[in-house]
Amino acid sequence: MRFAAASLLFMLSFGVTSFAQHPSADGAGQTFNTLSDQYFEQVYFKFAPTAGTSAGLHQYDTQLEDYSAAGVQRQIAALHEWEKKIAAVDPAALDAEPAADRDILLNSIRAQLLQLEVVRGWEKNPDDYSTGVTNAIFTIMERPYASVDVRLHAAVERDKLIPQAFTEARKNLKNPPQIYTEIALEQIGDDISFFQNDVPQAFSAATDAQTKAEFAKTNAAVIDAMKSYAAWMKSDLLPRSNGDFRYGADTFRKALAYNEMVDIPLDRLLQIGYDDLHKNQAEFARVAKEIDPTKTPQQELAELAAIHPAPSDLLKAFQARFDSEIAFIRSHHIITLPSDIQPTLEETPPFMRATTTASMDAPGPFETHSTKALFNVTLPEPGWARRRPASTWRPSTSAPSSPPACTRHTRATTRSSSGSRSSLPRFASCSVRAPTSKAGPTTASR
Repeated sequence: MRFAAASLLFMLSFGVTSFAQHPSADGAGQTFNTLSDQYFEQVYFKFAPTAGTSAGLHQYDTQLEDYSAAGVQRQIAALHEWEKKIAAVDPAALDAEPAADRDILLNSIRAQLLQLEVVRGWEKNPDDYSTGVTNAIFTIMERPYASVDVRLHAAVERDKLIPQAFTEARKNLKNPPQIYTEIALEQIGDDISFFQNDVPQAFSAATDAQTKAEFAKTNAAVIDAMKSYAAWMKSDLLPRSNGDFRYGADTFRKALAYNEMVDIPLDRLLQIGYDDLHKNQAEFARVAKEIDPTKTPQQELAELAAIHPAPSDLLKAFQARFDSEIAFIRSHHIITLPSDIQPTLEETPPFMRATTTASMDAPGPFETHSTKALFNVTLPEPGWARRRPASTWRPSTSAPSSPPACTRHTRATTRSSSGSRSSLPRFASCSVRAPTSKAGPTTASR
């Protein structure tokens, strides 16, 4: 589950030392340290091996998530068991840092249970399957953490398991929201192209003849399975996709509490949002009047939206924006950037294109053989003019999601002394929300 609490992204790699340095008198700190290590090994990465690969734990590279309903039930049972174990550690007996980690870990477990038992995305979201298996191969090919032959062997082993994932999808999916099925159909063409073109190209330098021959077979089987899944979604699933994507107040409140650790009452939170919206609208109107008193704020906003680079120049525009932001930060001594190395700007992977405009993809906290970080940008596609405003073609990101901010956040948290914080999905922290598509809200990580 890619949208599990992003604050746990960096929770494991440095914690053993940290917890051991300041043990509580009754050993509760060491108990929590041991339990958290066991949880990630016995539960989290066991049920999310692709996350293990992303984290840099390559013993998981040949495994794939179990998409069966029985697998989901096994995961639910394991999460309930470990929720009780972690909750049994008395937070009052812990130092401040492990006590905070205990809260983060418990919230992460409860967020997963909420998704599996209440939201039930595995029964509602067809894109979870096609995107999930595509990401499983992408995490192996995106960084040269091992030789191309070693990584190709891992990809072959995962390939062998992918067709079954689509078999399970057909069994599991009940009544998806229409927008979910539409998004899955929108992305699956890129997913198929990814396996047809990008994956063979990524492993073209492989020299092991036997593995290459096996890959040709397994990759072809994946492409066939994905094409069949696309046809099934269009002819069978889409016509009966009448479900509701809305959480409801109680589930949304719990999701905020578990994923964001926000416990503000919903009516108060909504009022805070409206107050800020109205403040920004008033300031925009004031500045717009200073610029041109003869035009309305809406007219000036429309003019601003029309100012953007050509789609073919978008990556270059992002790079220029990146350079200017770094220069501004340094010249004004706002913060010390930890390195002169910049992330590599690349096009967004196919399994994220329908719901993400830009995102940061840093190497996992355990990755020792590749330090390459990627800043992904979704380039406009033919037909977007009919569905998405041209303003989305501007290299503009909010401050927390700008490349320097993402780089600083990633490196700082990777070096954090907090152990349980290192191991959950990496895309969530620095992703940029996409505009609404067709008939409903979309998010960078569902």
